[in-house]
Formats: sequence, C-alpha cells, structure tokens
Amino acid sequence: MTATLDPPADSPAEVVDDEPRTAARPVSRALRLVLLALLTLLGAVLVLVVAVPRVLGLVPLTILSGSMEPTLPVGSQVFVDPVESAEQAREEITVGSIITVMPRPDDPTLVTHRVVAIEQDVSGRPVWTTKGDANGGVDDWEVTQTQLRGVVRYHVPWVGYVASSMSQTDKDTVVRWSAGALFVYAAYQLLAAWRGRHRGGRRAA
Repeated sequence: MTATLDPPADSPAEVVDDEPRTAARPVSRALRLVLLALLTLLGAVLVLVVAVPRVLGLVPLTILSGSMEPTLPVGSQVFVDPVESAEQAREEITVGSIITVMPRPDDPTLVTHRVVAIEQDVSGRPVWTTKGDANGGVDDWEVTQTQLRGVVRYHVPWVGYVASSMSQTDKDTVVRWSAGALFVYAAYQLLAAWRGRHRGGRRAA
C-alpha cells in the first residue's frame, strides 16, 4: 500500500508568473495600432494620388514655387481637371477658383494661381485675371481659353517631391507593392478575427 502525505495547510501553492505575457499584450496592441494607422494613411494617399486621378482623368502636377502658399505649399501635388471648352469654363470657374494656365505661348511653363476677376472679351468669351495667394499683385497677363489648362480639384502635400524623383516604372512598382501589403494585412486581420471567434466558441462549449 502506498501512502502520500498532504502538504501542510500553510505551504505556498505553486504560482505561474503571467506578468510578462500580460505586459507584452499592450505593447503588441500598440504596435498593431501603429501599423494599422500607417497602412491606412498609405492607402488613403494611394487612393488620392493614383486611383481617383485615373478614374476622373485628372492630371497630376507638382508645385515648384511658393506663390500659392500657404494654400499650396511647395512640393505639393495638385490634380488638375482639364477644361475643354468655353462653356465648361463658364460653368466651373468662378472668382476664387484655382486654375492652371500656360500664360505665354512660347514658354511651356505652367502656372497655378487663383482667379480674382472674370471679364469678357469682344466675342463674349471669359477672360480671367489671376494672382498667387502669396503675391502682392495680380499677374501681368490675362488668361484666355487658349491659355487655360484646367481647374485644380485638390492637392496632396509633399507628395510632389516624391513623384518628381520617380520614374513611371518606379511609381507603378510602389503601387503594386503597397496594394499587396494592404491585402496581406487585411487577410491577416480577418484570420486573427476568425481564430479569436473559434477559440471563444470552444471555451464556451
């Protein structure tokens, strides 16, 4: 016959130290939140810089001077909606609109400034006076339909710096890798959620 002795009532019970695991959870959660925030920001930038312009036919241009600061900081990328006709120009361009023009026919330089006045020529077609927000006076040219290139729909700060330094091939590569990263992270989140529900169901059973 084998006998076992019960431990004294005052002997300490065995304790498993769960503190390291518990302490690691907030850190892991914080890292996931940071990663989620970065991927969300990246996704939003990709939508604004790549998806929306392709769908709407907008033309991306980089702001190279400070004449429109603080509205359009240097290095911003503006997205211009081409204006094809005088009728479209009348409907879409008002005082306060920001437009892109080629003011001099012998110079391909484009200028993006704000409309401060609208008049008509002898044929009844609109003529726009423009001014940079940071400039003291109006531009020394008047913009006609021939000089007009389009209306600025929106801009994304700082993106122009990156876009100007990359070839189209590089841009396409970044888009593909970024889209892949977003897909992988979304799949990981779905798998983690499924595992959590599965484990919870087993515990309840």
